[in-house]
Amino acid sequence: MNMIETKGLSKSFGKLNVFENLNVEVKKGEVLVIIGPSGSGKSTFLRCLNHLEIPTGGTVNIEGEILNVKDKKKMRNAIEKMGMVFQNFNLFPHMTVLQNVMTAPLTVKKQNKSEVFERAKKLIAQVGLSEKLDVYPSKLSGGQKQRVAIARALCMEPDIMLFDEPTSALDPELVGEVLNVMKDLAKIGMTMVVVTHEMGFAREVADEVIFMDGGKIVERGKPEDIFSNPKEERTKAFLDKVL
Repeated sequence: MNMIETKGLSKSFGKLNVFENLNVEVKKGEVLVIIGPSGSGKSTFLRCLNHLEIPTGGTVNIEGEILNVKDKKKMRNAIEKMGMVFQNFNLFPHMTVLQNVMTAPLTVKKQNKSEVFERAKKLIAQVGLSEKLDVYPSKLSGGQKQRVAIARALCMEPDIMLFDEPTSALDPELVGEVLNVMKDLAKIGMTMVVVTHEMGFAREVADEVIFMDGGKIVERGKPEDIFSNPKEERTKAFLDKVL
């Protein structure tokens, strides 16, 4: 079953055409990694999947449901199936780690407080931060903040996780701790779409890699094919620079 399917997806801002005619499928339990130079449309594509940006053309289908801005209830249900982790954490500074993780299920889904509390504690332990439950974000490292952001997204019990360059704002020595959490999610079968510059992660974890440039999919394939034997000159040139 396709968890995500886009057909002819396009996005422009006025006369600026960010990307056009993107056809992408992600099956249950698959990890799709999108790579490419800055400005190639990767992050905007990701934001169109959960309609943080409204596409200007084409369709987004989530678990068999086409997102339609005119049907607010169906839109909300589909979007709640997707958790998103951004570059810059976006934690609430006045809330502890535990409160940050619990807030969305309590306010958005109106779930039972004791159930959310137990789930949040488990997820915070899962990302290796049990000892930080009552700590405020200002006392956390960048890597710890990003792991809290992942736990927060998971607490909404999503079927799909979207990651928008989750390590790009981190000091190099903190990148590994976030990637390890993401690798663990992949191992337990979480469906994921990841925009990243971390080529080692893409090579190790992805089921499919897409290389985007200039708003188009230049090449797609298994990681071993993309990294060891790219067919397109543009892909080769990009990988020569970053590897």
